Amino acid sequence: MEYRPSSPPPATRPSRVSTASFVSSPLNPTSPMPTSPLVTNPFASARSSRPASRASHLEFAHAHHRDTTYSALAPPPGTGLGLPGTNRGSMLLYRLASDDDIIQPSSTAGSASSRDSAQLLPPPRFPGGANRDSTISSSAASFVSLDSKYPLSHRDSAFPSAPRGVLVPYEYDPAADELEPADEEDMMHDPAVHGVRKTRFPWRGILNITVLVGLILALLCLFVFYPVLTFYRDEARNSRIDGNIRINATGQAPVLFQMPDLIDTATPDDAKTRTGFDGHEYELVFSDEFEVDGRTFYPGDDPFWEAVDLWYGATGDIEWYDPQQIITRNGSLVITLDSVDTLQPGLTPGSTAPFTAAQNHGLNYRSGMLQSWNKFCFSSGYIEVSVVLPGANAESKGYWPGAWTMGNLARPGYPATTDGMWPYTYNTCDVGTFPNQTLKDGSGPAAALHSDASRSKYNFELSWLSGQRVSPLPSACSCPGSDHPGPSVTTGRGAPEIDIFEAEHAKDTDLGHVASMSAQFAPFSADYTYLNASADQWEIFSPNVTRPNSYRGSAVQQAVSGIVSLRDDMFQGSGRRFTNMGFEYWGNPSNPSEGFITWQVDGVQSHRLGATAVGPDQGPTGSGVDQRLIPVEPMSIVLNLGISPNWQAIDLTTLLFPAEMLIDYVRVYQRKGATNVGCSPKDFPTEDYISRHMDAYSNSNTTTWNWEKPKNSLVWWFCYLASMSLTRF
Repeated sequence: MEYRPSSPPPATRPSRVSTASFVSSPLNPTSPMPTSPLVTNPFASARSSRPASRASHLEFAHAHHRDTTYSALAPPPGTGLGLPGTNRGSMLLYRLASDDDIIQPSSTAGSASSRDSAQLLPPPRFPGGANRDSTISSSAASFVSLDSKYPLSHRDSAFPSAPRGVLVPYEYDPAADELEPADEEDMMHDPAVHGVRKTRFPWRGILNITVLVGLILALLCLFVFYPVLTFYRDEARNSRIDGNIRINATGQAPVLFQMPDLIDTATPDDAKTRTGFDGHEYELVFSDEFEVDGRTFYPGDDPFWEAVDLWYGATGDIEWYDPQQIITRNGSLVITLDSVDTLQPGLTPGSTAPFTAAQNHGLNYRSGMLQSWNKFCFSSGYIEVSVVLPGANAESKGYWPGAWTMGNLARPGYPATTDGMWPYTYNTCDVGTFPNQTLKDGSGPAAALHSDASRSKYNFELSWLSGQRVSPLPSACSCPGSDHPGPSVTTGRGAPEIDIFEAEHAKDTDLGHVASMSAQFAPFSADYTYLNASADQWEIFSPNVTRPNSYRGSAVQQAVSGIVSLRDDMFQGSGRRFTNMGFEYWGNPSNPSEGFITWQVDGVQSHRLGATAVGPDQGPTGSGVDQRLIPVEPMSIVLNLGISPNWQAIDLTTLLFPAEMLIDYVRVYQRKGATNVGCSPKDFPTEDYISRHMDAYSNSNTTTWNWEKPKNSLVWWFCYLASMSLTRF
C-alpha cells in the first residue's frame, strides 16, 4: 500500500495516514516530509494492515527497538520505512504471517502493485548461529512463540503463499487509528462511557466479609474447637483404655465366646466410679446386673457364681439349699423359699412347689444359696448390693436373708473347711491360736476358762474353737514343712467374715425390720468386748436409725455389729423398693492399725469399726490375745435366703410362701491404684492348699478336718527338735 499524506485513503478501509508530525522515536524520527511520493511499503499485506491486537504488535515493535537481537528483523534496504533521515510518518511493525498472505514473484517500486511484488521477510536466525534451525525468541515478546522450525527454503526463496510463523512487516499510523470509530476495546478503557456510578449498598462487600468470617470460623471449629470437644468427650473412654490390654485404641473390646467379663456391660457408666467414705477414689472391679433372664447357677453354669446343693447344718437351718431355687427374672436375681405347705404350683415363676419333705431331703423348706467361692474374690474395697426382702411386709418373723463375705480358705456350708479357719483373722503366735484359747495344761488364762457373756450350752467357756489351724511362726506356732497354704509358715491364715446384712424382725423392740451389719473375729477378747471409747474405734453416724448390737458373740465367734432400721416399702409384698446396702473396708497387714470397716444403708453411713476396737486384750483380766486384723484374706461373696429358729423365733402366721428375695445387682469397687481381685493372690494364696484338700472343699458331709494340722507350740525349740529327730531317723 502506498502512503500519500495528501490523498485520501482507499474506500475499502481508512488508511493509517496523518498530516501531522509524529512523536520522535527510532521508528518515527522527526524529519520534514518529502514532497515527492514516498516509497511504497514493499512488505504490505493483502489483508488489513491493522493487526488483531494493537498492544501485541506495539509491544513486539518496542522489543524490536530495544533488543539488538532483533536487528535481523530490520526492513530490507531501500524501503525507507522507520529509518533516520526519511520523511515517513508511519511505524514499521511486524506480525505473524497467515495462510492468506500472498507473495508475488515480482514488484514495481512506487506503484500500486509494489505491495504484491514484495518478498516476505524470513524469520531471523540466532546471531552467530550458523547451524541453528530455531528462530529467535525474546522474553520481552513472550506473548508469541517464535520457536517453530522452518526449512531452509522458506528463509532463502519466495513462495506463492507465506508459511505460518513468518514475520511480516507492515506500516502502522497511530494518528489514523485515532480517527477511526471507537471499538469495544477502546470503550472498555474510557471512563466517560460508564458515566457516574450511583452509590449503592455494598452487598458484594458484605457478602465477601461474611464468607471470609465463615471460612475463619469453620477453620477454627475444625482445627481448634472440634479437637478440644473430642478430647473432653472421649476422656472417660480413653482413661479406661489407657493400660487396658483388653481394649484397643478405639475403645473396642473383643466379644469372645464364653469369655467372662468382670464388669457387666449393663452397668451404668455413672456407677463405675465412686468416692469412698474414706475420701479415696474407687473404681468398679466387678459387677453383675442380672439383666439376662433365665440364668441358672448349677455347677459349671456361670463363671462367677455357683448355687450349692446342701443342708446348712452349722446354724441349724431347716431348709435345703437347692440350685433350682435361684434364677434371674426381669433384671434381678431371684432366690425363692418354698414350703411343703404350698400345694398350688406356679404361684411365682421361681417356685418349685408342691413337693414333700421326702422329696426334699426330709426338710420342709427349700431355698437357695449362691456363692462366688473360688471363682471371684477381692481383698479390701467396697461391696454393694441392691435388694428387696422377702415377705408380705416388715412384720415378717422367721426369714433369714443375707448377703455376706468370707475368706476363701473356708467354703460356706462345708464344715471341714471352716474347722480351724473361721472366723480367724490373726497373725500372732500366742495363746489365741490354741484350742479353746487356753494354755496346753489348761491353767488359764482366767478369761478363757470362764465368761459371763458365754452360754450355758458352752459351759460358759469363752471359746470352743479348735484353734487356728494355720498359725504364724514368729515363735514356732507352725513348724517348717507343715501343711500351710503359704506364702510361708510365718503368715497366719484364716477365713474371717464380714456381713453386708442379715435381716430380721427387731428382737428388742416392736419396730419392724432391721439389718444386722457385722464382722466376725477370732480369737476372742474377754467376754467378747471391743473398745468403743473413741470415734476411731467405734462410731455410729445415724443414731436415729442405728444402734450397737447387744449380741457380741458366743463360744464360736466374736461379733462386732450395728443394728439399722429398714424401711417398710422394701419387701416383696409392700412396695418392692430396691434398697442398696454395703460396706467399705481396708485391711493392711503391714500396718494393721489403719484398718477399718464402714457400713451403709441407702447410701448413708450407718456405723464404723476401726482396727483398734479389736486390739490387744492383755493383763490379768484379759484373754491374752493380740491385735485382730481387719480382714486381709481374699473374700468371696455369699447371697442366701434361709430360715432357722437359731436366728429368730419363727411366726408362720406372718410369713408368705413362696417367699422371694430379689437382688438387682452386686458391685465391687476398689481404691484406684490398689486393685486386688482374685481368690489366690500372691501374698495370700489359696489355690494349692485347696487342691491338696479338695475332698474337704467338695464334700459337705465332712464336718471336721481329717488331715494333719500343723504342730503348734510356744516353745521355739520344739520345731527344731522335731526336725532334728526326723533328720536323725
